[in-house]
Amino acid sequence: MKRIIGILILGLALTGCAAFGSIKNPITADRLAAIESSYGIALSAAVAYRNTRLCKKNEQATLSNVCAYRSVILKLQAADRVAQRSLIDARKFIRENPTLDAFSVINVAQQAVTTFQTIQAEYGVR
Repeated sequence: MKRIIGILILGLALTGCAAFGSIKNPITADRLAAIESSYGIALSAAVAYRNTRLCKKNEQATLSNVCAYRSVILKLQAADRVAQRSLIDARKFIRENPTLDAFSVINVAQQAVTTFQTIQAEYGVR
């Protein structure tokens, strides 16, 4: 009788381990895809801004006189590098650790993309 109970307990333990190994983190892939999508939109705006002509010294950009400031382009490039690197890190973490919570790396990626978007909003990059 003790042997049968021991076998049942061992069987239940192994079943639990097998079930645990198949658990996937449900929010990571969708959340990362949403962040990457918002990054893509922000990147498109930054590229369009960079492709406009540079403002001459002391020239003000207006609706009729569209030009880009080099200082703004440099800030956008720096923020873009951070956002891109954090998205790569998050994607790699999720791929290599599908059952672990990726909240921290996704949060870092979200903050980097938000910073990129904030710089755009601050300088009117659309």
